Amino acid sequence: MIKFFRKIRQNLLAENKVSKYLLYAIGEIVLVVIGILIALQINNYNESRKERIKEQIVLKNLKEDFLANQKIIDRTLAVHKYHMYELTEYLKHLGPNVPALTDSIYKFDVSDYGKLNLIDGTLQAVINTDNFGIIQNELLKKKLSTYPSTFATYKEFEDVNKDIVINKHRALGEQYTSILRLDKSLSGLTKPHESDFLGWARDPQHQNNTVNRITIMRNKLIPALIEVQVKNSEILKLLEEEIREE
Repeated sequence: MIKFFRKIRQNLLAENKVSKYLLYAIGEIVLVVIGILIALQINNYNESRKERIKEQIVLKNLKEDFLANQKIIDRTLAVHKYHMYELTEYLKHLGPNVPALTDSIYKFDVSDYGKLNLIDGTLQAVINTDNFGIIQNELLKKKLSTYPSTFATYKEFEDVNKDIVINKHRALGEQYTSILRLDKSLSGLTKPHESDFLGWARDPQHQNNTVNRITIMRNKLIPALIEVQVKNSEILKLLEEEIREE
């Protein structure tokens, strides 16, 4: 093909047909440019196709993690709501004038707290790498990028709740509870102190700690977790819309 075009050019020059030669040269340049453009278009199409395949892999991995997180969030939210209900019932047994304790107070487990651990490996890998750029849906990208901050807000309130349980509720309880009486393996070494559960129930700080926990859970912790739950559901819906069924 190259020899064919070269022969045409040589014939035109030999016949001294300069104007025809120039038109031919321009036409040849145009053909070359068109060929280059077609090659670039094919290359761009192949690259775009590769990115779409990669995007689908990323979206499916994200969907798997967010589906798992939805179950974790739902379970943790149920735990928080149950704890708040128990704390509200428990508060009825606290105060300056509570009578002698009954066995009913011991059924409450108020020294525990719910902890939410999400699966975020894929999300972090996507946000912090070039994979984030291959996601085409701008709304999905926006919600993915803001999801960690929504979860971080919840974790702040979770830490506050945890601090009240560990450093206030449990610490105050140890002042009225004989741990030695609870550990039978050490009971023969020395005489244990008496536990004063009634004094603990009447301690104003005990009441305050319980009220503070109810308040933080009702007004901050649970609403923040519901916000995480909503965002998680929104992202899942967008992921399902973007994933192509094979």
